[in-house]
Amino acid sequence: MSRTVRSVLLGVTLAAGVVAGLGLGRVFDGRDGSAHAAYALVEPPAALVHLQDSFHAVASTVMPSVVHITTQSGEPGDMFQSMGVGSGVIVSREGHIITNNHVVDTGLQRVPTLRVRLSDGREFSAKVLGTDPETDLALLKITPKGELVPAAFADSDKVRQTDWCLAIGSPFGYNHTITAGIVSAKHRRAELSLPYQDFIQTDAAINPGNSGGALVNLRGEVIGINTAIVSETRGNDGVGLAISSNLVKWVVERLRKDGRVRRGYLGVVPLDFDAQLVEGLRRDYNFKSMEELLEFIGLKDPRGVFIYTVEEGTPAARGGMKEKDVILEFNGEPVAGKSDMFFKIAKVTPGTTVTLKVLRDKKEKDLKVEVGERQPVDLRRPRRR
Repeated sequence: MSRTVRSVLLGVTLAAGVVAGLGLGRVFDGRDGSAHAAYALVEPPAALVHLQDSFHAVASTVMPSVVHITTQSGEPGDMFQSMGVGSGVIVSREGHIITNNHVVDTGLQRVPTLRVRLSDGREFSAKVLGTDPETDLALLKITPKGELVPAAFADSDKVRQTDWCLAIGSPFGYNHTITAGIVSAKHRRAELSLPYQDFIQTDAAINPGNSGGALVNLRGEVIGINTAIVSETRGNDGVGLAISSNLVKWVVERLRKDGRVRRGYLGVVPLDFDAQLVEGLRRDYNFKSMEELLEFIGLKDPRGVFIYTVEEGTPAARGGMKEKDVILEFNGEPVAGKSDMFFKIAKVTPGTTVTLKVLRDKKEKDLKVEVGERQPVDLRRPRRR
């Protein structure tokens, strides 16, 4: 082969390589229309795209209603100065904001200075209108300049396990952060020193700083106020707890009206029908099973609450209640268990007379009881954010 022919072949080969290289380059950088179109054929399912758009719409709707809260105890430069971060939710156009009590209660004698920052960057000083340590809620008030967007609250009783939800707040101080998850469980109680607990459990990431922020459904409605995490690391382990929206609404209404929450009181120790009750009564009655206990009481199936103790001089004692009574109904509503009974009593305004349907000596009987006022318990504890 002559030198001229070899030169021509080498030139053609090099030119082909350049053309091929340019073609591959266009495929990788998206400049080749046909190749890029082939790559773009991998589209996510329409349902997932719709879900993604729903998340975005919810975030856009709710974000203006969630605030970033900073607390400062002491004067600037004070060696005992304490700083904290939390979240809150706007509940009125007049500037009422709900948050956790542990966000604003620093555990110090100094009243903290509170600052509230909105998603649009506006900042306001805030004051505490009232607190309810027994549910870990507090109501703040700012004097707004410009319009506020109050959050819409859902009926938490209608929330379903596995419903999608978003948590919005300020984890570790990163304000207006959004995480997603599902409702893992409802009506949870936790190892917390709170008498009144009705938590929604979620696996949406909640961390220190999320406290007081919103847990919302895909309609943009608040289903809970993020409050605590169950974790051995003080970080998100997938078990977050939010106070149910129905309990929040009830507390907010009373804090706005009176600055505190007044709760009803009977003076009884109710117990659920479970193995613990059977064991507790074994010594006195030698019950060996739940069936024997129910037969003794006169019930076909476990329902209501068993009254283990009636304290002397209490509304229950004055109303004629006795130990071993079974409360079946409270003001005409079935009693689902001791937790349900606890909340039913608490929601009655002190001084109100209620009707209790009790089972005594295998016969139903109606009792009229004037509800007293429960004295709040000092629940001061180390802060948790």
